Amino acid sequence: MNTPQSNRKNEHLSLATKFWREGENPQVGATFDDIRWIPGTLRDISLEEVQAAVQVFDHHFDWPFYIEAMTGGSESTKRVNADLASTAAKTNIAMAVGSQSVALKDLAQADSFKIVREKNPDGFLIANLGADHPIENVRAAVDMIDANAIELHINVGQELAMAEGDRSFYWLDNLATIIAKSPVPVIIKEVGFGMGTDLLKQLDALHPAAINIGGGNGTSFAQIEQARDRKHENPLDLSSFGLSTVESLLAAEKVGVKSPIIATGGIQSAKDVTTALMLGANAVSSAGHFLDTLMRDGQAGLQAEIELWQQQLPLYMTLLGAKTPAELRAAKRLYSANLKNTMQQF
Repeated sequence: MNTPQSNRKNEHLSLATKFWREGENPQVGATFDDIRWIPGTLRDISLEEVQAAVQVFDHHFDWPFYIEAMTGGSESTKRVNADLASTAAKTNIAMAVGSQSVALKDLAQADSFKIVREKNPDGFLIANLGADHPIENVRAAVDMIDANAIELHINVGQELAMAEGDRSFYWLDNLATIIAKSPVPVIIKEVGFGMGTDLLKQLDALHPAAINIGGGNGTSFAQIEQARDRKHENPLDLSSFGLSTVESLLAAEKVGVKSPIIATGGIQSAKDVTTALMLGANAVSSAGHFLDTLMRDGQAGLQAEIELWQQQLPLYMTLLGAKTPAELRAAKRLYSANLKNTMQQF
């Protein structure tokens, strides 16, 4: 039986797919095309020596990218989560689920999240809740999918763009409490507006397990919420708000963030993964591109796309003389004039 909450999740899925397929996601600031790779000096290297694995929150990942949070909370999204989890298991990458708050309010929707552990019993799974949830809810969300970590999303832009969204945001103390008491590592995540230098410093001071910058040019939940607002009750113009993923990564580099950085927002290829790692990301994730691929080409198509990334990433690393993802940070690159100007204003 559909509820208002599960109907909202179905709308999220439908609109996210539509905007990706039609190329209608809002574009902001610098993109990955604003960075060019420069041939470096000759280096003794063999593809066989290249290892794409990374270590994040004391866990070994064979690949430095994963399936980012998308959905859950209805019967149709349960099927999507099942396909995503099965693909993650077959390709040996991690996966995050969408916000589980709907399942905490309506326990009948919990199966749409539990399915990911059923389909991927040994994989690394990331739970997901808003930053306002108490520690009791965090424990419940983790237990629901036997999660290895949890994302807490900070989504002021999305809430304000939503006609029925929150209008009060007292999150810092709660985030600190959850980081201290959570049974699993805590990732603090934006949902499409990126992070500037002041926010990055503020979050870094909380010592989370990782910060997911959630930059622009990918799925925009503010856009999705406003498309849901058929009565046009809350017509906010957020076109001048936020930073892209590239800009957020450079902001983190500028202020010397100590917490591991995860890059998401507009990641559509192994080349984008390579550039994000070059700009200081410890790991990279993709949501909209993987969702669009799944909805268009099915589970087999998504698996083929992920395996293509796994084939290409070591080749790009070899091209840039990097035997590990961390060594990509030393690779030479050129910034476009517009990006250079933006960097000077941080």
